[in-house]
Amino acid sequence: MKLLLTPLTLILSALMPLLAWGAAPDDNEYIQVDWYPLLTDSVGWNITSGGLAFGMVNAVGSQAPDVAMAGSFELSWINVIGAKYNNGKGQRLTIGLGIDWKNYKLKHGHCFTRNENEVMTVGDYPQDATGCYSRIKVFSLGVPVIFRQRIGKSTDLFLGEITNFNLHAGMYTRYKLNGEKVTLKSSNIHQVPVSIDLIAGATYKKIGFYFRYNPFKVLKSGYGPQFSTIATGIVLGL
Repeated sequence: MKLLLTPLTLILSALMPLLAWGAAPDDNEYIQVDWYPLLTDSVGWNITSGGLAFGMVNAVGSQAPDVAMAGSFELSWINVIGAKYNNGKGQRLTIGLGIDWKNYKLKHGHCFTRNENEVMTVGDYPQDATGCYSRIKVFSLGVPVIFRQRIGKSTDLFLGEITNFNLHAGMYTRYKLNGEKVTLKSSNIHQVPVSIDLIAGATYKKIGFYFRYNPFKVLKSGYGPQFSTIATGIVLGL
């Protein structure tokens, strides 16, 4: 909890000068709390929250593991809190702080393992193993900068980037062999500390779809297979 509260306090403190800077003396332009689903598009700066997203994740690259896309997913709250500027002409710019959780599940027959040097590899389960399951997960704090353009009534296109601070990652593999349950896990898989997502999509009445690509590698060089990430799914209230 402390991990979340400290960055949230810092980002809110940083955004307050922006809100004041964008305020106009006219009574129709004021700082307004803008919580989903009661979002508004008041001209000027607003405090905002939204962008609940669920998507399927895939690994890409020459060393990408055989990920089961149907079982690999991400859960995101793109803007836990942020500042949105609306110029009144159909363009909006949002800067905020969000969270993201990605899960990479391997297809049946392959599993993540680690050796004594903390290097993660992808291998096969032992012969006759049953109940097989293997994945890695990554939890991140993100700083999104997203531009939206209205192209029709209640319809927006959006494009932006999210700087991810990858605070935690872990590996988990389990199976049964000769009636015994075997579990392999680690909470220190040497993920890259900072990466950047490129995000684009469209929304209609606060419901939309998105495509997200991260060209950075998930793991540090020398600590496991080198692969990047793509994700696609639905987003609410962005």
